[in-house]
Amino acid sequence: MVLRVAVVGAGAAGMSAASRVKRLLRDKAEVVVFEKSGWVSFALCGTPYYLGCRVKRLEELLYYSPEEFTKKRGIKINLYTEVVDVEADARRIRYRTRSGEEGVYEYDYLVLATGAKPRVPREWLMYKNVFALHSLDEADAIRKYVVDNSVKRVAVIGGGYTGIEAADNIAELGREVVLIHSRDHLANKVLDPEMAEVVEEKARSRGVELVLGKRAVSIEGDGGVARRVVLEGGDSVEADAFIVSPGIVPDTALAEKAGLRIGETGAIWTDERMRTSNEYIYAIGDAVETRDIITGGRVWWPFAPAANKQGYVAGTNIAGGDAVFPGVLRSSAFGAFGLYVAATGLREEEASRYGFKPVAATLTARTKAHYFGGGPEIRLKVIADEETGRLLGAQAVSEDASAFWRVNVVAALIWGHGTVWDLFSYDISYWPGANPVWDPIVVAARLLLRHFAKRPWKTLN
Repeated sequence: MVLRVAVVGAGAAGMSAASRVKRLLRDKAEVVVFEKSGWVSFALCGTPYYLGCRVKRLEELLYYSPEEFTKKRGIKINLYTEVVDVEADARRIRYRTRSGEEGVYEYDYLVLATGAKPRVPREWLMYKNVFALHSLDEADAIRKYVVDNSVKRVAVIGGGYTGIEAADNIAELGREVVLIHSRDHLANKVLDPEMAEVVEEKARSRGVELVLGKRAVSIEGDGGVARRVVLEGGDSVEADAFIVSPGIVPDTALAEKAGLRIGETGAIWTDERMRTSNEYIYAIGDAVETRDIITGGRVWWPFAPAANKQGYVAGTNIAGGDAVFPGVLRSSAFGAFGLYVAATGLREEEASRYGFKPVAATLTARTKAHYFGGGPEIRLKVIADEETGRLLGAQAVSEDASAFWRVNVVAALIWGHGTVWDLFSYDISYWPGANPVWDPIVVAARLLLRHFAKRPWKTLN
């Protein structure tokens, strides 16, 4: 008997699940993917770099071509096909093609990889020069408008990762850019204020105008063309084009139609095997919530590394295996304005909110030995719990890419419930052309140890 598996969504998570089922079951499984766009296995995180023409063609943002899946892996893919309903009791889905043709597919298992959708007022997008940035097609439309029309001034609304990287890439094209963010600091969901200030200072030095702490309330225009964005308090910002990236929300429409449990975060609830409240339906990627490794609570963390792993886990379990996705530390990174930015775990304010007693070490240091020129500076922050010494988070900003690996070292220790003493003792490799003998993360550990007894290894759990 052939196992019939339907996958809704051909992004990285959906194709990860589809590929895993086929690898394990081969001809014993029929895997059919439904995707409402014309793209498969696409990298949305690369779209800001397409805006800046660093990525030349949209096709470069595909991890694999459709033929890789259809011809080599035996996966059936239906592009420009939208699943409009899930009849969970009957175990079937209803879909509609771009031409209007409707159909039904009966499944043994269903995987929802419906992703997230931009949080953009619909009326704003009625103007021809206002764009969301949450698909390859939207990225293409923005580049054609901004580049081909030689647009002079662009307003980017939203100071999260996508907004920051979009602003950076468009500024690199020589356009005037104003970045509007409702919070007092950029990237406020992952960086503490003193770390975000480094990014903001560099953005301004690159000519990007920042408008912080003011929410965009409307966009005004005439003749189908937007002219200005109106801010809270009555101020306005004029521009020739507008990119709206104020955030995303999980796309749970099909899950709700299927009667699935929606979690406390507003995303689809799943267990650690990526199974929903219906035993025949799995959910993965940006549409689902997961577990925060540090707090133990539920969290929505829509990032590609987690989504890919969730797809792998779901596919393994559907094929009869036994795999779990334990959760996330919320590790993330981005690059903009010549900086590498990385973070993991809790911010200092978050740690307090979750009941910890945080202590932090924040320092500025060189990334290489002095006789190798010292290298670029790194701004590094490490956070721990004063009562137990447990590591809780880290943030790094630098012109040197080592910001990534230093944060990843801390992330690895947090994953294993490591302490400040573990960070001090950790056997980090050393070469003067890559780091000083007292690496910045070890120095951070030394600074944190001042909060503990003279024999901290006896104090920390």
